[in-house]
Amino acid sequence: MEISSQLNDDQIAKLQAQFRASLRPDQLMESLFDSVPGAFFFVKDRESRFMAGGQSFAQTFGEESIERMIGKTDYDYSPDFLADVFFADDQRVMRTGQAIYNHVELVPSADGSLDWLCTTKVPLFDNDATVIGLAGVARIIRDSDALYAEHPEMHRIVEYVRAHYREKLSVGDMAKVGGVSVSSQERLFKKTFELTPLMYLRRTRLNAACKILRETIIGLAEIAVQCGFNDQTNMTRAFRQELNITPLKYRRSFSEVTSVRNGRSASMVLRSQI
Repeated sequence: MEISSQLNDDQIAKLQAQFRASLRPDQLMESLFDSVPGAFFFVKDRESRFMAGGQSFAQTFGEESIERMIGKTDYDYSPDFLADVFFADDQRVMRTGQAIYNHVELVPSADGSLDWLCTTKVPLFDNDATVIGLAGVARIIRDSDALYAEHPEMHRIVEYVRAHYREKLSVGDMAKVGGVSVSSQERLFKKTFELTPLMYLRRTRLNAACKILRETIIGLAEIAVQCGFNDQTNMTRAFRQELNITPLKYRRSFSEVTSVRNGRSASMVLRSQI
């Protein structure tokens, strides 16, 4: 058997090319990433539509299989204030051909709350060196990560909000859980997540409300209570501030898109600019 040290550069390149050519075209790394706890793999096309991914990634969005996500976008699963960020990052990677490494971002979880993920996205090229999509891997940021190791109080606050956002919380309550002052908490959130504590709490509640609006016919007043808003008026105000849309119009926009999809005449979700 020939060992690698006996191969020259041309032979190594040829060996690698032969191996890659022998791989089944649809054989990606979904199963490998599915075996890594807290890691998610996905592939998107030039229009940021999901083309492949791991089963654990699909389950994070409440789907039984990745096949149910094919052709859909982040706008099908996330409120615009999150999906806009994902889309912008996708398009930057594909426009420039430059990867994004270890980017910290908020993503929706299956239970309606938000997770902090560390995401890497790399461009995918065809044989003519044209960008045709991207592949990405994301992992949940855990308390052992450097981000939380340096500021364990942030992990306590984030976990507290995840568990209690449906309740009457204040920025002061969050700071108390973290054992820091309100002003220190403000600085830590801006430094770590580029958000204020109030924005994080509000976006967590908004994400939960958007999920219920997309998936149920529950009344707005009840949704407001379930998601920790004082009342329907308070929830509507938050929707206008973050999404520039009312909860009712948000729900209707998804209903309209669902109808169009069922008629097979749409390829991307309406982006709720009402």
